[in-house]
Amino acid sequence: MAVLPEGDPAKTPELQQVYEEITASRGWISNAMRSLSNAPEGLRRFAHFGDYVRYRTALNERLVELAIVTIAHKVRYAATHHGALAVQAGIPQAAVDQILQGQVPASLPEVEQLAVRYVLEFASADSVSDATFAAIRKHLSERELTDLTLIAAYYLAYGTMIKGFRVQLESKDKLDVEMRWQKA
Repeated sequence: MAVLPEGDPAKTPELQQVYEEITASRGWISNAMRSLSNAPEGLRRFAHFGDYVRYRTALNERLVELAIVTIAHKVRYAATHHGALAVQAGIPQAAVDQILQGQVPASLPEVEQLAVRYVLEFASADSVSDATFAAIRKHLSERELTDLTLIAAYYLAYGTMIKGFRVQLESKDKLDVEMRWQKA
């Protein structure tokens, strides 16, 4: 059960406006976004950052979803959302399952293996090794590597917040809405 009550958009016009903005960019408002509703301006800014890393980076959809599912591998809420989205983006279920176990799937193309390794190391206590950084630099531009890092940073923060606030997973019908929105 979530540890904070959700803000009431009917009583807070600023929150209502933020909810409308989020719905326009994502098609719906997740429980994770709702958990930040007690700080409408913070939610707005966090959602704008999320909009960038989800939909506006220089990375293709597969790399975006690989990065998200990798950083989310220890957060059930995020893994449930993005594991399915990764498969929808064309990543084999077996590879997603390996990533959710904290492994780099050997079946993926080299650049995707490196992206998974980079994100796993990014979230580790020691951070990204020189060897991993040098290897991924051979495949990604400075912009793409920056975008990969921004995705990892955003979802690391998001996952930490989800765990801290004990955000509850949405019902299957809500998750289906997300799947249809992403596919469109």
